[in-house]
Amino acid sequence: MSARYVLEGEWTGYVERQRRVVHREVITAPTRIERLRNLHAILYTDGTSLILRLREAEHREQVKEIRGYTDLIRECEAQPGAVVSVANLPSIRRAS
Repeated sequence: MSARYVLEGEWTGYVERQRRVVHREVITAPTRIERLRNLHAILYTDGTSLILRLREAEHREQVKEIRGYTDLIRECEAQPGAVVSVANLPSIRRAS
C-alpha cells in the first residue's frame, strides 16, 4: 500500500486574522510527493502568499479536501526553488 500525504495551503491574508486554509488535498503519487517536498510557498503580487505544508496522513484519517488552488499548485510544482512567485509563472508571462 502506498503512503498518503496531505497537502495544505494556507493563505496568509493581508492581516493575521485573515489567515486560513484554502487548499487541502490527498496526494498518493510518489513523483508528485517528491516535487511538493521542495515547494514551500507561492508568493502573490499583492504581497500575500500561499504557505504549503505536506504531511503524511494518519492511518484511517478522513481528509476533507478543499481544491481551491489545484491548477496553480500544479504549475508551481514544475518551477525550480522552494518559493515561487506568481509573477514568474510561464502562464502569467504569456497572458501579459
